[in-house]
Amino acid sequence: MINDEKKLLEYMSNFYKISADELTQKYTMSQLEDAYNEINNKTRYQKYLNKNKSFPSEYVIKEFSPL
Repeated sequence: MINDEKKLLEYMSNFYKISADELTQKYTMSQLEDAYNEINNKTRYQKYLNKNKSFPSEYVIKEFSPL
């Protein structure tokens, strides 16, 4: 969980490749926090399953994008 709103917006805008302003227009902070938590948890779980394998960020975005 990211406690700082600015860091959360920065992370999510980088993840979805849209500006922070667009994010705040489309989603509430609660939705963004939930999306971040889901991305983080699914990514950690996938890394656990594939301990020595790496996967591209496109895969993570396609498979785990909650929004």
